[in-house]
Amino acid sequence: MPQRADAGKVLGAVDGLRGELVRAVSEAVQIESVNPKYPGQVYEEVVGGEGEVARYISRVYEDLGCEVDLFAIEAGRDNCVGVWKGSGGGRSLIFNGHIDVVPPGDPANWQSGSPWSGKIDEDRIWGRGSTDMKGGVLAQAFAAHAIRRAGFRLRGDLILEAVVGEEVMDHECGTTATIRRGYTADAGVVSEPSAPPHPLAVVPITPGLFWFSVTVRGKPTHASMRAQLIRAGGEGERVGVNAIDKGLFVMNAVRQLEEEWGQSKRHELFPPGHFTIHPGVVIGGPKEVLVPFVVSEYMTIEYACWYHPEEDPEAVRQEVEQHIRRAAELDPWLRKHPPEVEWKLNWPASVVPPDHPICEAVSTAHEQAAEGTRFAGRPPVQGFAAVEDTAFLNAGGVPAISYGPGDIRVAHGDDEYVLIDELLTATKTYALLAMDWCGYE
Repeated sequence: MPQRADAGKVLGAVDGLRGELVRAVSEAVQIESVNPKYPGQVYEEVVGGEGEVARYISRVYEDLGCEVDLFAIEAGRDNCVGVWKGSGGGRSLIFNGHIDVVPPGDPANWQSGSPWSGKIDEDRIWGRGSTDMKGGVLAQAFAAHAIRRAGFRLRGDLILEAVVGEEVMDHECGTTATIRRGYTADAGVVSEPSAPPHPLAVVPITPGLFWFSVTVRGKPTHASMRAQLIRAGGEGERVGVNAIDKGLFVMNAVRQLEEEWGQSKRHELFPPGHFTIHPGVVIGGPKEVLVPFVVSEYMTIEYACWYHPEEDPEAVRQEVEQHIRRAAELDPWLRKHPPEVEWKLNWPASVVPPDHPICEAVSTAHEQAAEGTRFAGRPPVQGFAAVEDTAFLNAGGVPAISYGPGDIRVAHGDDEYVLIDELLTATKTYALLAMDWCGYE
């Protein structure tokens, strides 16, 4: 770690940059950078915001003296990479974060003002992308500025990355594109918000994520025939079958599997029961016209399945499908018309051993940076609640973990914010980490 006097100079420089950092996060939040591939968006109407944020951040990198590379796989969706060249003889480090955001939802539900206000209160900055994760991206950049302002230079290269695409696993336009362009390092830290459960934690592992759907088919008839379908002595499937009834049967079966996972799938870095099968969207009814006067012809359930990081994704897929098949065998209609399972996305888990040197380096940097704050002490080591781009840095040969300001519980929701004290402590941690990992003079 840096000598205490040197660390004190850098920590003081971060404090001196507080106003500039807060203003930069606010200004970045004010740029609407919704991922144009996010479901429900019209690509042509939305594309370009990510590139505008990238150009804004490029100026922050240029002011540092970085070699700046603005490039896009798709027009208007620029990534920004700034390489702060070291003097030589040190290890290299990537600081990575994404600048695309999810849509804000209904602005009328935001009590803090416009989703794009970037409003600064005494203790926080409001707006979509503040916690997820423009705050973390700029904290990483200002950490380097603090090192420079304190009069130090790193020995190893520091590679600052503001990338697109993360919100829809479009890593080939973002993080993976940077790797293919040649940006690799001895380690990486992604500034995703650490919480929950603990803020500013060291996060070496994430679950995997499947997106899949289950569709159940029915047999339409007039809705007045429902008694024939459900009552003893009725004609049943000879008349019709309500797909929603059958879909709920399947949904309850999947819920039973989820309950089983709560007992059988555990990991020491995740809260008990974290691995779940979330039914996020349900659509069903007669085809073409959604009215209740026809017995429903189909029901589709869209699931987000958070699976154990040490499990083979193919084994998880087979387990889910086998459970659905077994449940279908218990129902005469589903036995003959089995549910259709479609696998749409697999975001792989990210796993770095908790005793890896980058974990220890972040922990030590945090401990020194957080002295005298509510974050004081050794940071917790925990699993990430969701998924993130560390998976693709690791796949590209860069051992990567995450540590960052913010809280997933306010990301993707109304009135998103990032707390300023978290932002400052994270900035200090990034600065001391870079000095320790890369070496300095």
